Amino acid sequence: MGFSFNPNLYPPDGYTFDDADGVKHRGDSWRDLFRLIREYRVRNGKPEGDIEAEVNTQHCAKYSGLCQAPPGPPPAPLSAGINHRVLNWLSHVLTNRRQNSTPAHVSVAEATRRAAICALCPRQQSLSTACEACLSSIRDARKVILAETTPANRSLHPCGVLGEDTFVSVHLNLKPEADPALPPPCWRRPQ
Repeated sequence: MGFSFNPNLYPPDGYTFDDADGVKHRGDSWRDLFRLIREYRVRNGKPEGDIEAEVNTQHCAKYSGLCQAPPGPPPAPLSAGINHRVLNWLSHVLTNRRQNSTPAHVSVAEATRRAAICALCPRQQSLSTACEACLSSIRDARKVILAETTPANRSLHPCGVLGEDTFVSVHLNLKPEADPALPPPCWRRPQ
């Protein structure tokens, strides 16, 4: 499933859906809207389809800023320190690597371009030096993920928005993130 409308937010035009045949459905909640669409389609002999996905697609096309990405690595809470968030992200990358689904590395030129953007980013956040074990784990994970790759910029700090280690992420072929907190020049934003 792709992006989904944040269920904790009330949609600007209410719980509505314009069906393919032009009928506009309006419910009192997401669940009520799904029920109304299902009943309408059954009554009219139409295939039920994936109602939730259709509603999400329609609402996210109108209000992309109110949608959330499909599940990825379990995010560390924002209240967690940057070290914890980065370790969580690195752990996810390493787990994918063990399952042979690590994102491919990008070219040296592309990694250098990305690193130059990150180096000037106001969202860069320094790792805390209070936890030496955390720093050691981060260094070890970097070595394993990058293997023989020379880092594009050794002075990069983690991304304070995504909680990922830009030291590593600039080298990986990652999907874009639609987080509105990412500044416009960010290479992680959808193009």
